[in-house]
Amino acid sequence: MAFPLWPTVFLFPLALCFYYFLLAGARTFEHSPADDLGAGLAQFSFLVTGTLGTLFFGYRATVPPANAVISAALMLCSLALYTWVRRTVKERRFHIAWSGEVPDAVCEHGPYRYVRHPAYASYMLAFAAMLAALPKWPVLAVFLFNVALFVHAARDDERSLAGSALAGEYARYKHRTGMFLPRIGARDTG
Repeated sequence: MAFPLWPTVFLFPLALCFYYFLLAGARTFEHSPADDLGAGLAQFSFLVTGTLGTLFFGYRATVPPANAVISAALMLCSLALYTWVRRTVKERRFHIAWSGEVPDAVCEHGPYRYVRHPAYASYMLAFAAMLAALPKWPVLAVFLFNVALFVHAARDDERSLAGSALAGEYARYKHRTGMFLPRIGARDTG
């Protein structure tokens, strides 16, 4: 029995999206040999659960056109947000997750003007795209695992900032912005 080729062709770019996060993140975020935890978790998340998970769960899968459209929109939003993040943090010494390191200053430019963790939000959007394309229980488990992973990373980053010289400035920034979604009405005008 033949299976339609277009779901495979559609799912391949989604799988590559996760691989792109892995490669681009290595060129964007500061890391040292001591950052094994962050690097290992990123590799597992993007390479195993994202890239290989999409190809494994998508093999011979049927992707309804509506699911494909929703998934493609989420994937494009994810990539656009991640590109915006990369352009914003370039030269700002942002470190890989779970490093305990903090940048030189609180960034309130680009997507950081609206949310505190746009990189993690972009990753979660990509996993939502995977779930939209392949609405299966195992893919839901992959999605939930990665949401929990990136929420933990965000909270770890915030603990590091709260214990740094940037604590007061970060607390004010945190009050104005949402963690992953913009905080409506909390924006200061100055």
